[in-house]
Amino acid sequence: MTVVADRQVKDPCAWLSAVNHELADAHPADTRAVLMTVWDGLVAARLAGLYAAAASPRWRARQRHAEAVEFDLAVQLARNCTIGTGLAIPARLPGAAVAWPGERADAAVAAVVSFCGTAEAMLRRAGELTPVWEDSLLGPVALTRWLADCWTGRHAGCPLRLPVPPPPWWR
Repeated sequence: MTVVADRQVKDPCAWLSAVNHELADAHPADTRAVLMTVWDGLVAARLAGLYAAAASPRWRARQRHAEAVEFDLAVQLARNCTIGTGLAIPARLPGAAVAWPGERADAAVAAVVSFCGTAEAMLRRAGELTPVWEDSLLGPVALTRWLADCWTGRHAGCPLRLPVPPPPWWR
């Protein structure tokens, strides 16, 4: 069910759009598939946010707040499902990354916020369909809301402090 992505993603916004469509079409009772699709979206959101941060001081400040939430969401997702995509969360932009113009950075942030809303709604529906609300869904529901709030300026998080060594999925 996960979105197949080229390792050298050229347009994380298009990837986020594909994940949004996939989440909208997913069956919320398939919890594992929902969690894995949210993982794919998180990878794309992280990449889009890194590009936006490189384009503008405003987005750079918000990306610093979002980074810790992204990491916490990844920890929750990695703990609650076997990540079958092999996609790692990018710790930084590739060395050959080209800076985006301001409009594209703004569109990237809008795509991240849209993904967060879709993911939050789907995770909530998946939780409502389980006989007993699963903790595997409770954390990601809150974290997707906080991630959107970081990008819209409504939530200021703490700086990310990576464990040593960092998890293998954070590259």
